[in-house]
Amino acid sequence: MLRLPTCFLACLLACLHLNPLQAQENREVTIAFVGPMDDPDAASGAQAAQMAIDEINAARPRGALALRLNVQNDKADVRLAQYFARYLSKTDAVAVIGHWTSTASIAAAPIYTEAGIAQLAPISWSSLFSMLPGQNHFQGVGSDDSAMRHTLQYLMPRLSLKKIMVIDDSAVLGVAMADSFEKYARAAGIDVLRQSVSTQTSDFNPPLLLARQERPELILFTGRGTQSAVIARNLKRLGITAKLLLTGPVVSSQFLERTSHTDEDIYAIVPGLPKENSGRMEVFRKRYTALFHREPAPFAMFAYDCVYVMAAAIRLAGVPERQRIIGALREVSHNGLMQPMAFNPDGTLKNPVFTLYQTEQGRWVVRKLVKAGN
Repeated sequence: MLRLPTCFLACLLACLHLNPLQAQENREVTIAFVGPMDDPDAASGAQAAQMAIDEINAARPRGALALRLNVQNDKADVRLAQYFARYLSKTDAVAVIGHWTSTASIAAAPIYTEAGIAQLAPISWSSLFSMLPGQNHFQGVGSDDSAMRHTLQYLMPRLSLKKIMVIDDSAVLGVAMADSFEKYARAAGIDVLRQSVSTQTSDFNPPLLLARQERPELILFTGRGTQSAVIARNLKRLGITAKLLLTGPVVSSQFLERTSHTDEDIYAIVPGLPKENSGRMEVFRKRYTALFHREPAPFAMFAYDCVYVMAAAIRLAGVPERQRIIGALREVSHNGLMQPMAFNPDGTLKNPVFTLYQTEQGRWVVRKLVKAGN
């Protein structure tokens, strides 16, 4: 059983112990989770969110309201994201954890704003999300621009960067990350080759053949984990010596097994503290594996943390009312598995952290812990 800090768990026990009349009318408080359930990382996030729900419910005192998770599959599609946002706005859901991608989160945000429902996006890095009008958007990770700047500063002297290739996946976050990295690289006098691919493609031959010809020292790809695996496998096949920098959910032994990478040729910048940061993460991993018979995906713990943050906001609100929960989210703080979680007035994460990894002898090794503002 996962052990939580006593003081925090005590708060959560009180979290759902609301007015007896309200308890009689509605025995559950519904939180929605929205993401592309055909994506293994998002599906793992939904399972981790349910695990948090079950833990909180199991520990609640008699008479307290239970949490219920309403999971919806937006398939990372803008139109479906908007459809489910409209649907959830009309249900009894008091808050939304989602969407899983920045593109879907941004598309759905105006609908949640109009409905006055809190939207906490677990891994939507894009700074465009937090800049949207409205007071109900909350970002579960730090800004993509900060991550790109710190990563370039670390890699530039170590790789003697003179020429880089930047490949985006045409998605909102991928393009924004690529734009930031290119901006900082050009300011540093580095030659940049910019390429774009579809979010659905598995054919990376055009940009990689160009890379073989131009010989950049580094290739950045700002796409999803499945595409990252494809591009990683093709580097050696094409005899490309450039290092590869990835931004997707790739920091796992499964990714390295799929790509057969054992050399020091791949970097990854991801939000949150190192996965080896504390014994709490290992306890989470063991409990998750026992429940779902597989390892949690790299970003699953962000969804788990977000459920606890939302439960704390419901407790602070006192009643499960949407507007009061929005206000409460600005006041709560939670020592999450991935990072401390508290929000600025604009909904951005206070003191976000990122971890830069590198492959070494068939495993991921931490190279730098990036703290925004440092």
